[in-house]
Amino acid sequence: MEQKYQLHTGLKLIIQLNGTESLRTIQLANILADYSAYDEYPATKIILKDVLTNGCGQRIYDAFNKPEKNSLAEIEKIRQDYIKNTKFKKDVVNYVFDSICYGLGIKTSVKEPLSNSFDPYTNESDDILDKLPGMLAELKKEYEDALKSLIVQPKDIIWDAAAYYPASAENQLYQIEGKIHVVSSQLGINDNNWCKNMKEKTLNNHRKRKINSVKEVLDSKKIEFTNLLNTALVKPSASYISKSGHYAVDKIPDIEKLELEIKRLYGEMEIKYDGWCDKEKSRILSPYVVSDSDRIRQMLLKIAMPAAMFCGVAYYGGTYAISTDEINSYEQRMETADGYFANGDYGKAIVGFMQASNQYDGSFRTSSYRDRAMSLADACFEGMQYKVTSLIEEKQYAQALSLMKSIPTEYLSANQDKSDWIEKTKIDMQNTVAEEVDQLADMIASNDGKMTEDGKKYLDQLLAVSPDNYWLNLIKAKEK
Repeated sequence: MEQKYQLHTGLKLIIQLNGTESLRTIQLANILADYSAYDEYPATKIILKDVLTNGCGQRIYDAFNKPEKNSLAEIEKIRQDYIKNTKFKKDVVNYVFDSICYGLGIKTSVKEPLSNSFDPYTNESDDILDKLPGMLAELKKEYEDALKSLIVQPKDIIWDAAAYYPASAENQLYQIEGKIHVVSSQLGINDNNWCKNMKEKTLNNHRKRKINSVKEVLDSKKIEFTNLLNTALVKPSASYISKSGHYAVDKIPDIEKLELEIKRLYGEMEIKYDGWCDKEKSRILSPYVVSDSDRIRQMLLKIAMPAAMFCGVAYYGGTYAISTDEINSYEQRMETADGYFANGDYGKAIVGFMQASNQYDGSFRTSSYRDRAMSLADACFEGMQYKVTSLIEEKQYAQALSLMKSIPTEYLSANQDKSDWIEKTKIDMQNTVAEEVDQLADMIASNDGKMTEDGKKYLDQLLAVSPDNYWLNLIKAKEK
């Protein structure tokens, strides 16, 4: 017969083919030899033959076929009687009886013997030292089995903690560890870390299984996140002044929810989050981002070119008194203010354009020059509005507040609608800060009650808008 079997698999096949009657005769042992069922543990052949010839095979058959009876408990009693009345090795006897139960279908696994010795008999020496090696082997086998059976598996491998040993299991393991330590010491074996290493190996295997499962889900979530961003992307339409692309407002909650899941998955993998979501958002949006300087130049062209054309139109036949010095001074002020504007220093730019308007005293087209300067001051304010909106979306509240404070009061006094916009924006920011205190608390809680460097920067941003907030100041005080 080409295929080889172990004792328990061979028994199962024979019983399936010939029925439980096989247990009543010695012929069963001979058939198993044809199946090479004794090759791994030769001593089992002698023990199985003895079981079949001394009446235990018949008793097992009767116990299995007895109606309304717990056959497994009955066979266990037969096994105990057999061990008590024979001098065979206990672990080999156990394997033979386990194999019979496996063959009958009342056990799903077997505990294999500790050695593959040809000798089925126990050491009859009364010297305890002669028995210690076997005891140590049995204890180590017991410890390995306990590590497998006592570990608590997570119900949800993704979000629950990795497999662990509860206190009750630790106590049982500790008792076996103590016995192993005592026997090892008696044998002069310096193997104190064996139990620790076996336990750590078992736990690490489960940790790796969890991490691999989480990584698989994380990779899937990243693909989902990229697809969602592409779906949510709103590309700018063609217009005289280009605008940046953005993500649809109604998709933002879905983006933030998925981003939070991805961050949590990083935590489950026990690795530091690397800002992947922000990088991915920037990557997809980058082809559709228009820089502030480009927008400023376009606004300047939109506003300034008609004014320049108007100022430069040829006049017919009239004679005008032109003050070259006044125009030169005007242009210098305009150039200085334009430089501030291009650098995003909107407050100074508005002051410069207002000075150019107020201080121009030339007799040539006075109103045109002044109107041109104030038009550019209004363009500065529009650029400031755009920048402030972007900063608020990025939660850069301190910078947004600083930009609004830079706008000169005399300009706001002359433009009530613009003053109202700033006041409304400040109120909206304060309301937002009140809502984000809980978010800051979550950041602290997720970092073991401590502030991260990003958290500290975030706290400073919130305090800039709401310096009197009780909770923000309490967090700030505890960080000192």
